[in-house]
Amino acid sequence: MNRAMLLSAGALLLPTLALAETAASGATAGLDPVPPGVHVIKDEEAPTPLVPRAKDLLSSHLLVGASMGPVWSLGRLDSNTTALRGLGTGLGFQGDIGFGLSRSVSVGAFGTYASFSDGNDCTDCSGRAFAVGPFVRYHLSQGLRFDPWLTAGVAYRQLSFLDDTRAAKQKYAGIEWLRLELGADYYVFSGFGIGPYGAIALSSYSTRPTGAGEARVNTELSAGLRLLLDLPGR
Repeated sequence: MNRAMLLSAGALLLPTLALAETAASGATAGLDPVPPGVHVIKDEEAPTPLVPRAKDLLSSHLLVGASMGPVWSLGRLDSNTTALRGLGTGLGFQGDIGFGLSRSVSVGAFGTYASFSDGNDCTDCSGRAFAVGPFVRYHLSQGLRFDPWLTAGVAYRQLSFLDDTRAAKQKYAGIEWLRLELGADYYVFSGFGIGPYGAIALSSYSTRPTGAGEARVNTELSAGLRLLLDLPGR
């Protein structure tokens, strides 16, 4: 009896399956054939190609720099003394040594020295200044021969000059609490680069001559040319 029931159900389903197959065949037959020479493109998004990252040319590298250029001391040394009174245009030298922490960041230490000409109100000032401190440098490009960078640092700073109106040497010392440098190195060879730089430094002197006024913010501007030694090189 079960067999008879199965045969009856199959007989009922066969016409339905035949109709579905006929409808599908008719739908396919209703499509226009592709003309010869025409290439059909499926509307599917192509996979995005994988672009490899630029080679890391900074991590674990030792970077030694030396720079030279003019220096201008602006602002006030204290509330009673402007920088231009005792300091004219100077010639500055800077050395720095850094170590690459990642593909774009290096850290290290720097030192600066500047010799200033006579200021506006003195004829034999012979000003001198030096500073030393740490820095962090961010490199803006990767894997290129041209390497622009931005540096931020702080330092301990000393300044001295002969004030002929007081017939005494004036000495200042304090914190260079912000030093910003912007520059670029062009790699002439694998381990040697050269390029321009510009810097601004803001400092305040907590140690001042006897009789000087209150502490004020002094601004120092500098620019020039920088040489770089990169070990082990690019």
